[in-house]
Amino acid sequence: MDAQMLYSLLGILIFIVIIILTLRNPESKKIQTKQEKQFEILNAYKKQLRIALEPLENDNEARLAKKSELLKKFSDELAMNIFFDKFEIKEMILELSQ
Repeated sequence: MDAQMLYSLLGILIFIVIIILTLRNPESKKIQTKQEKQFEILNAYKKQLRIALEPLENDNEARLAKKSELLKKFSDELAMNIFFDKFEIKEMILELSQ
């Protein structure tokens, strides 16, 4: 065999290996449904709220002010989120406020 044929076979072999590795990628992301994404976002907000209010456990005024500030921030963020409509945002803010 001549060198040109060897290089062609080697190129084809490398191309096939790359295709196989690409198709068998174990790190392919699972596509989340709208409900799963909403649940994930809600849990993240609950965790952030809990962490922020933990140090203010004894000071009700400061706790209320901080909670109000965070809920306004969350509401603004959710208003720009494609996963939520206005009704769902209201529901989520009510749930977070309790």
